[in-house]
Amino acid sequence: MKNILFWLYVVLSVLLIGFGYIYWQSTVSARQTSQTDMKTITFKDKALQDIYRQNKEMNITVLSTPYQVSDDDQSLVQMLRDQYPALRIKEQMIKTASDKIDVDKIKDTEPDIVLLDALTLNDFTEKIPAEAHNKQLAQIIDDLTSDHIEVRTIGTRPSTDQAFKRYQIEEEDYFKDSKTYYAQSKKWPKAELADSYDSQTELLTARGLDSWYSHITDYLFKK
Repeated sequence: MKNILFWLYVVLSVLLIGFGYIYWQSTVSARQTSQTDMKTITFKDKALQDIYRQNKEMNITVLSTPYQVSDDDQSLVQMLRDQYPALRIKEQMIKTASDKIDVDKIKDTEPDIVLLDALTLNDFTEKIPAEAHNKQLAQIIDDLTSDHIEVRTIGTRPSTDQAFKRYQIEEEDYFKDSKTYYAQSKKWPKAELADSYDSQTELLTARGLDSWYSHITDYLFKK
């Protein structure tokens, strides 16, 4: 009987030591992963980097549109989440014109930064005049920054539609002196534009989604 109890004690001791080692190893691994994420994410913008360094995290709310989704249901936000898991990324999908946006709902997400799609395609599709679009977009930005929320506005991708081109140029001219507005339209190769989105649905192709993701991450992060 004593021998059985002895060996039972030995087996339990070995199991406890083994489980303890596994737990310690997983904890160390998680800490190392977290530290690696902190080291590898560097924002180009000093204001954003200071927030990230001070808080040890970053809450990002992305105001996206259906036009940032590809024809096979992949999205810009999901790509950002996959590639930057250390960032806390929330999404608000905007399917309406810019004047229908409830800024308080954006603030309720408690963001450190709002990545705001310029909503150019939304307003153009809804036949909002360019001047009204620009003023409404500026008002949204002002409402957010007045609450000390960092806002980075991302101009949309270019189009082969001439009327939309003029609309987009007016927007880019309106915000040309803004330090937080990023115009990506001229960065898309003209030769690839027709293959970057579906002109009927305006949805991105896989190539277009990759291009949009590349331009935004080049704007935000040091690599």
